[in-house]
Amino acid sequence: MRLEVRNLLTKSSQMASPYFDISAFAPVTTARFGTSSFDSLRGPGYGNLDFGLFRTFAIREPLKAQFRIEALNLTNHPNFSNPDSGVTDPDFGLTTSTNPGSRLIAERYFRLGLKLMF
Repeated sequence: MRLEVRNLLTKSSQMASPYFDISAFAPVTTARFGTSSFDSLRGPGYGNLDFGLFRTFAIREPLKAQFRIEALNLTNHPNFSNPDSGVTDPDFGLTTSTNPGSRLIAERYFRLGLKLMF
């Protein structure tokens, strides 16, 4: 008995449903004004939660030490890119990637620090 597994889904059909109603848009065939305003589409929201704890210890009268721990993007929440807005593209209306951002906001990141104050 031979088991054959094939991927019958295209890249577009593996993604979630379109982010907005794609039937409300049509390709422009002639030069004319439409009813949609410029920048009328809004992408997914951006969420980020940073958290930090600080503690200052008095070593001697003029000397203090501050220990700090910080967690950037504490919830490790992905921030999705804007959906594809090209009407003739096969992925029109789909969000196909996450917003890369920088290393400090793209993934959970912990920082430890020790600061001496004199």
